[in-house]
Amino acid sequence: FALLIIINYLIKTNFKIYILTMPNKKIPLFEPFIDSKEKQYVLDCLKTNWISSKGKYIKKFQNKFSKYVGATYSISVNNGTAALHLALLALDVKKGDEVIVPSFTYVAAVNAIKYVGAKVVFIDVNFLTSQIDESLLEKKITKKTKAIMCVHILGLSTDMTKIQSICKKRKLILFEDTCESLGTTYNKKHLGTFGDYGMYSFYYSHQITSGEGGMVVCGSEKNYNILKSL
Repeated sequence: FALLIIINYLIKTNFKIYILTMPNKKIPLFEPFIDSKEKQYVLDCLKTNWISSKGKYIKKFQNKFSKYVGATYSISVNNGTAALHLALLALDVKKGDEVIVPSFTYVAAVNAIKYVGAKVVFIDVNFLTSQIDESLLEKKITKKTKAIMCVHILGLSTDMTKIQSICKKRKLILFEDTCESLGTTYNKKHLGTFGDYGMYSFYYSHQITSGEGGMVVCGSEKNYNILKSL
């Protein structure tokens, strides 16, 4: 009711005139910041022929990324969707399994689950946070549930304490789609480092970009070796 009063007031005042007289100027949704360092490094890759899969910059990037988010292992991939897909493959999520995923998400999370043949089980989100509504989780879990995929939307965080507790209690795999929330912390710990795997994207609308690109992080050497082989 209070919101309606404010909107009504704005419409009746000069706010309406301001909107109507605003210059026809486009405000970009995203515009990556590229300076001389990026150009210098790209040219160096071109000169040395290290433009794909290997090279000193990939290893350096993985090490610095691990240090920044507090992960033991990091593996760079070609995009965020591949990161999601590989993580599901690495922990043997397959046909017959169910994966719980929030209904408010980017399509890549759902596609990755479909890629491995698993069933997508949507769960509603908390209206105030846009994250998984943890109070609904227990009702969604069945005998076929193998994993929960948290999707940290728009730099915000799921209640990881509750999610971890439920996963431990029900012996479920925990994936974190952190493509939109690199740099966000929960209880002073970076998102993407709470689950079995954390996945990130470096698409040009995200916090940092390599044009395309993605990263998978984990804390288990066994999981790292499986991921690396894939």
